[in-house]
Amino acid sequence: MNRDGMAGARLSALLPYLGLLLCAFVYLLDSTPLTAARHAYFDQLQRWHPRPADTSQVVVVDIDEQSLQRLGQWPWPRSRLAELLRRLARADAGVIGFDMAFSEPDRTSPEAMLELWPASDRLAELVRALPDHDRQFAEAVAEAKAVLGYPLQTLPRLPPPDKAGFTVAAGTAPDEDLFRFGGRLGSLPVLEQAARGLGHFSVIDGPDSIVRQVPLLVFAEGRRAPSLALEMLRLHLGVDAFRLETDASGRGLAAIGIGTLRIPTETNGLAWLHYQPRQASAYLPAWQLLDQSTTLPALQQRMVLVGSSASLLHDTRATPLGEQVPGVEVHRQLIEQMLDRDWLRRPGWLIGCEVIAMLAGSLLLIRFAHRWPAWPLALLLLALPIAALGFGRWLFASAGLIADPVSPLLAWATCLSLASLSRLYRSDRRQRWIRQAFSRYVSPNLVRHLVEQPDALELGGRRQECSFVFTDLEGFTGFIEKTPPRDAVGLINSYLDGMIAIVFRHEGTLVGIAGDGMIAMFAAPVYQPDHAARALACAIDLDRFAHDFANGHSTAAHRFCRTRIGVNSGEVTVGNFGGSTMLEYRALGDPVNSAARLEAANKVLGTRVCVSATTLAGCQGAPARPIGRLLLRGRQQPLTAFEPVAEPDPDYEQAFELLRHGNTKALARFEDLCRARTDDPLCAFHLARLRSGATGDLIDLAG
Repeated sequence: MNRDGMAGARLSALLPYLGLLLCAFVYLLDSTPLTAARHAYFDQLQRWHPRPADTSQVVVVDIDEQSLQRLGQWPWPRSRLAELLRRLARADAGVIGFDMAFSEPDRTSPEAMLELWPASDRLAELVRALPDHDRQFAEAVAEAKAVLGYPLQTLPRLPPPDKAGFTVAAGTAPDEDLFRFGGRLGSLPVLEQAARGLGHFSVIDGPDSIVRQVPLLVFAEGRRAPSLALEMLRLHLGVDAFRLETDASGRGLAAIGIGTLRIPTETNGLAWLHYQPRQASAYLPAWQLLDQSTTLPALQQRMVLVGSSASLLHDTRATPLGEQVPGVEVHRQLIEQMLDRDWLRRPGWLIGCEVIAMLAGSLLLIRFAHRWPAWPLALLLLALPIAALGFGRWLFASAGLIADPVSPLLAWATCLSLASLSRLYRSDRRQRWIRQAFSRYVSPNLVRHLVEQPDALELGGRRQECSFVFTDLEGFTGFIEKTPPRDAVGLINSYLDGMIAIVFRHEGTLVGIAGDGMIAMFAAPVYQPDHAARALACAIDLDRFAHDFANGHSTAAHRFCRTRIGVNSGEVTVGNFGGSTMLEYRALGDPVNSAARLEAANKVLGTRVCVSATTLAGCQGAPARPIGRLLLRGRQQPLTAFEPVAEPDPDYEQAFELLRHGNTKALARFEDLCRARTDDPLCAFHLARLRSGATGDLIDLAG
């Protein structure tokens, strides 16, 4: 593989890791699309598991459309609101909170009306004797357990009043991460002085205008400001001060305590809302409460919120349940959620677990994508979203934990997709390289097998059992010198084409062609358990083809060369021994050299094919007759060799047994065989040895 290909392979291998870095960056950046996807899942959790709709503990006095039609447009005279407070007191209401501000004097007060009437001292004196509406309302506020609300302002305004105290349980004051505002738009001083508590009713919408969290505590104009719901709850529980609990760092807010009630928050003071569908039974129209002819409801010290659902007042909020609710509904649900101790939490340790899951899961998936087949990866790709989203749902339903499986899932999908693309890219390059590299070594069928199953290919050095076939043309040099070049080239190419085709037919690997010789290997690069049988069958077919080719291309003037074949098996080291620039896939070891020596031994023995006993041991039932124990050059121990035959030769084997044991009758038996077989070179070879005085089957060919 060239350097460009190696660089491309490295880049493709790095691609999923670059994707993981990108996902981590997007996660840290908290981009809008990721936040939107995360919030969509959180909203779905609320729709799956809304807060149970029990009997409402908070009543909303609703200045609804019908109330405006019956009693006039907003704003109403403060005297009417004072009457509303008195009616609530008679109905045994508990803490009463106003989801509205009274920042300007009542324009319907008698003194304010003097500006609209003709000037008259007598009239002015009479009017000034009438009760002031704001003062009437302030008196009613003072008599009730009332909490007035106010909106927060970004521009410098009034600081929050000190109606409630704050104590820090441990660590420093957790104000650093709180939302900061310039101040507030307060109610009239006379009203605020009369109120038992003051709290902001501002909410923080998400990018999609859905209210998922509310700020329980903010920092405005250098002071802490509790929310309307929090202040009402403080008065309801009869507590003078809030207890602020810090997180593990000792600086961020972890929870707000009100007596025995502990309300978990984010470090910035936000609390998650667990919504329930809006309950019509929790709403009491203001006109009914003010109607003297109706019986007052028994509120039994339940908390009351005064707000409006009238569309003309433009105070509507979107919830995760898909509802458009009046702003006062958000405060009602928050108070009830705190009373029920129904918390939704997204603690820091859970976010840490999500990051670990995102990183560790991505790394594992990258590893799996490089190793696993396609179908387990496809199943994993289907199972991961189901498991992750289902686990998040279980955490929400069982423990009120808001886990984010979306971010890890996006990272996992990105890394798995990029790793799969990287794998496809490298697989494609590998297949093309295999085709180019091995098309001249192995059969087309084997190349196709390697392309389809590249894992079967091992090019790194390894030790394994292989079988080898060496061929050589006897008298090749003389033949070349006597044959015209054009004829010689054509003959040799035709001969080699036929020989190579046989090797490929037996799915052998062509290791090389050296002049007139050829080397074939079996069991590498793809392992073949029957490599010995393949090698022997290949050698027999090669011998048959070579013999027929020689007979078909010989003339009286030019006799084509005889082919000698050696076959051996054994453990060798196989791999690419061509350096960094060439592919030379071959084997190294004594079995390779011995196969070459067996091929050369044919010249002395008179045989055409010489097979070692090691190879023959892997060819169950293959007929062969023994040649003897050959002491070959470069070997200390003799190698037992055989000659393949078409069928067993008992006469020869009996004679050879006599020879092997040094029996003197061996000479006579081989003389008889040679008289009967005038064309048996191996018998003639043994007869010559016996006549020269040699005994036994050890044949020294090392000299």
